[in-house]
Amino acid sequence: MIRIAKPEEIGALIEIIRITFEKVSIDKSIEDHFGRLTGTPWINRKAVDIRRDLAQNPQGVFVKIVDNKIAGFITTVIDSEFSTGRIPHLAVLPEYQGKGIGKELLRHALQYIKDSGMKLMRIEVLAHNKGALKLYREFGFEEVSTQLHLAMPVSKYETLRPEGRSFSF
Repeated sequence: MIRIAKPEEIGALIEIIRITFEKVSIDKSIEDHFGRLTGTPWINRKAVDIRRDLAQNPQGVFVKIVDNKIAGFITTVIDSEFSTGRIPHLAVLPEYQGKGIGKELLRHALQYIKDSGMKLMRIEVLAHNKGALKLYREFGFEEVSTQLHLAMPVSKYETLRPEGRSFSF
C-alpha cells in the first residue's frame, strides 16, 4: 500500500535516508573527503531536506507500507509557477530493494505530478548511482545536463579577491 506520509513518521524517513543514501549523497561525499565541517554528521543536512519536503508539500510525500513497516518513500515538490514537478528523494530499504517498490513509488509520484497539472518532471541523480539512473531512464527521463560538485575548505584559499582585480559591492 502507498499512502501519504504522516508527520510523525519523519524519524523513520530520516533513518531510511541514512541507510540508503550513505553511498549516493553529496553531503556524505563531502564529509568523507573533508571531515565534518561543523561537528554534525551529513545526515543532519539530509534531515533538514526531508523536513522541508514534508513541510512544503505534505500531500506529495508518499510511503510504501509492507508488513506494517515503511519499506521506502518518495518526496515531490510542485512548482506551479514554472509547471515543474521535482522528485528530491526516493529511498527503499535494502531488504526491500529489487522487489519493484522503487518503481511503484516513482509511478505513484509521477502520476501525482501529472495530476497536479505540471508540464515537466525533474529528478537528479549522481552519476555513480547506476541503479537509480537505470530506473529513471526506464521511466523515460532523459539526461539534459551534467553537473559536477566541487568543494574546498575556505581556509585553503588565501584571499577572496583574485589578483589584480578589485570588487565593489
